Amino acid sequence: MPRDYHVFVNLECLEVLPKSGRRRETVIDFFRILGSIAHLGGGFQMIDPESSRRFEVTHVAGFAITWWIDGPVYEVKVVDVHPITK
Repeated sequence: MPRDYHVFVNLECLEVLPKSGRRRETVIDFFRILGSIAHLGGGFQMIDPESSRRFEVTHVAGFAITWWIDGPVYEVKVVDVHPITK
């Protein structure tokens, strides 16, 4: 069984979430479990053209959450959260 990662969220990511309510709680709950499910990957991946780093993207409660695994230190870094527009 894979070891759980520690999850770090950029504070600016939290500013786009509603101040309260179900959608905010759903995203926060995702952050809480992300360390134990990160090895499964996101819904899709993006490659940063500058760093060649692979970012995972997961859709949760109407938000696209971008994160990556820093394997050597067992950390997941959440770097972006933005609303999904229709």
